[in-house]
Amino acid sequence: MELFVSFTEMKQFFRRHIRQYFIVVVLFALIGALLPLRFYNHEYSASSTILISCEVPEDAGTDYRLQYTGILSTRVQAAVAMANGTDMVQATAQKLGIKEDQILNISATQLNSAPLVKVTVTTPVAKMASVISDTAAEVLGERLENAFPSPKITASISDKAIPQQEQSKKRTMVKTGVLGAIAGFLIYLCFGIVVVLTDKTIRNSDFVSEALNLPFLGSTYKFGSEEKKLNSFRKLRAAAVHQGGEGKTFLVTDVCMNNGSAEVVIGLGKAMARSEKSVLLINADVRTQQIAQLLGVKSEHNLYDVLEGTCTAQQAVSETSMKGVSLIAGADRGEEDLSDILATDKFRTLLDELAPKFDYVLVNVPSEVRFPDADNLAPLCDSVIMVAKCGSTPYRDFKDSYGRLKTSGANVIGFVTTDC
Repeated sequence: MELFVSFTEMKQFFRRHIRQYFIVVVLFALIGALLPLRFYNHEYSASSTILISCEVPEDAGTDYRLQYTGILSTRVQAAVAMANGTDMVQATAQKLGIKEDQILNISATQLNSAPLVKVTVTTPVAKMASVISDTAAEVLGERLENAFPSPKITASISDKAIPQQEQSKKRTMVKTGVLGAIAGFLIYLCFGIVVVLTDKTIRNSDFVSEALNLPFLGSTYKFGSEEKKLNSFRKLRAAAVHQGGEGKTFLVTDVCMNNGSAEVVIGLGKAMARSEKSVLLINADVRTQQIAQLLGVKSEHNLYDVLEGTCTAQQAVSETSMKGVSLIAGADRGEEDLSDILATDKFRTLLDELAPKFDYVLVNVPSEVRFPDADNLAPLCDSVIMVAKCGSTPYRDFKDSYGRLKTSGANVIGFVTTDC
């Protein structure tokens, strides 16, 4: 497990999980867009301002005139208190002849120590906002005048409310949908970083090569153009032939199940044949016909038949659609004791017979972790190539498998990573 995350590794992770990434982003966008329909209700506010003044009698004495400011301030504070009362909503609704639930709140504040009171209403109905605000101001003025008959108070609307326009629910859904998509993008990005940081699988081939002192032969790609994929096998061909030296038989084994060794054998065999070499593919996985199925070959005989002596080696060799590439198919049998036949001298005899007739022989075996076939056949081949799947094969399994192959006498020349 590496303790760092490179941009390339993050890119590979998201390329491998692009479908899940897209689903998460779209799901969050849909949730964000639908939330306004269920939980969000638009609220509209409007404000009206009333001017409060007290009459001063013509015969008022000096003391009264000096107290005028205080009296007016007291009336303004009373107006604010009245507007914030619980019965203002009921009184305003009755005057307008509407339901009380169309008025969510009524409040008031004094403006800058002046005899001005700003009445603010909140309502879910945009077209009623200004009407409710002005009516609430009128109700407040009437209540104030009735509450303080002497000295006479005058409360008039100085600034009427500005009419409100209804907000588009569709626009709100678009906004929340975009925010949801952004949230999904960021959440999955953070999830990806955590997954890569805590990932104990092989995701950095250079790290594995350096840690185990094992040559990295190349990668195969799940995405990209056909030319890119073909070039990856051309590079693998060059590396394998160079590392294999004079050897002409290569054992290709999955570390874990379904790591892609069958595809590697086919791709490498095709690349070798393009260099005007004759190549024999042997599917030594005695439980499946995978290579034959991938190549579209229907063979009358298979490897099991040869080892059992029911046909000759030459009879089991089938031509493929690829020029220069021949195949001995697997057995597609499920008995567990079939592995034992590979541990006999029969397979060695088969290799000794066929190897001189071809420039290269590629032997494919199933998972080394699960089955003993790779350990049995590895000493019979000149070179062994291990196959691991990016982001899937645990590093610990790869290390243990490499150790077992070395112990069995295998000449492990390197490893290949698939689905990069």
